[in-house]
Amino acid sequence: MRLNGASLAVAACLVLLGTGSAIAADEPGNYNASLKGTYRIFSNVSSVGSTAHLYFIGVITYDGNGHARMADRGTIIDSSGVTAPSFEETGMFTYAVKRDGSFTQQGSFTSNPVGSYTVTGVKCVGQIATPGSILIFRWALPPEPSIFTSGGVSSERLGSFTATAVRIPQE
Repeated sequence: MRLNGASLAVAACLVLLGTGSAIAADEPGNYNASLKGTYRIFSNVSSVGSTAHLYFIGVITYDGNGHARMADRGTIIDSSGVTAPSFEETGMFTYAVKRDGSFTQQGSFTSNPVGSYTVTGVKCVGQIATPGSILIFRWALPPEPSIFTSGGVSSERLGSFTATAVRIPQE
């Protein structure tokens, strides 16, 4: 019996399809390792109920095991264009990556020096862009507003905001 080219192609596809399914089924299911490294993060928050804007730039580091640390510097600009002195904050988060590269993250922000404010219950959904060098976030803050004051300028951080992070290459 002779096999023609089409028969061989169909047979090869069936073998590869079966192999691919077996490999997918054997995957451990922990995708947190796909989010590891240090990223520069940028965000602009337009606060609900306030005409001030908050701008943040910082660094967030993912350990590949479901934990992340962030340090950023923020600036408040009110509606008249007055810029307050910048302030610093840190964040501690846990995260879980899904197979499709989307992830959830939750944790808290604390001012630096500690004591000015703490925001807990912060949640985020994100997406890892291929090949993992860009992250896109949508953050949701707890329902209770947080008032931030820096240099006499106040802003209410309430609602949600977006952010983008770019991987910092290792040297």
